Amino acid sequence: MSGKRAPLSDRWFIDQIHAVAQQFLRSQPDSRMPDAPPAPLAPRSGHEDLSARAARLSAQRARLEQEEAALQADVERLNHAPRDSAPAPRPAVVPELDVSADDLTLTEAGRIRRAYKVAEAALPRLVLEAAADGLEAPAIARDLAVTPSYVYRILRERVRYSWRLDVRDGGAWTVHSSGQHVVERALGSGVRLAEQLLAESGADRVLLWEGPRTADTEAALDLTRPEGP
Repeated sequence: MSGKRAPLSDRWFIDQIHAVAQQFLRSQPDSRMPDAPPAPLAPRSGHEDLSARAARLSAQRARLEQEEAALQADVERLNHAPRDSAPAPRPAVVPELDVSADDLTLTEAGRIRRAYKVAEAALPRLVLEAAADGLEAPAIARDLAVTPSYVYRILRERVRYSWRLDVRDGGAWTVHSSGQHVVERALGSGVRLAEQLLAESGADRVLLWEGPRTADTEAALDLTRPEGP
């Protein structure tokens, strides 16, 4: 079977204990009903039948008590087991280096740490680019070695803008530079980014697209610096 079996609940074990107890009670003679007069039996045969019945009842009671004790032990074990039990962690292995954490040298560790900081800064952009290319969040999380919840949070809280800066060249526009930024998703975030780009670059116009820029996509924002007197 390919599906993962759900863990047995405490309610299931309690129901099993109850069923075993009911079975045990039904097997006992009812003290409220008068015993029916025994059929006439030969003295020796009747003694043997009663002894065999008593032995069977005693064995059945012992078996039921053992089953009830085992079920109760299982319930106690489940009640006291840690909810998120996991095996002891093993030293991480870096596939590219084929070395475990215990074998890293100072130089290798420094390189990995610097690469990690660069990768962390690029993660929001990589997530948004992958999602724009049609990749599902679980697949993005697997490729980036992050949790799906992290990917969903980036998609919910960040937005990627592509931009192009132009300068006036007589009566025409000349491309100054282009690029992209990932910023917090908020009301007016695109306008604030465009104003920042104009202020920092000295360009005369900024065109802004949400997401990847394509040749046939009209800019979502066209902000032009007013001409001087």
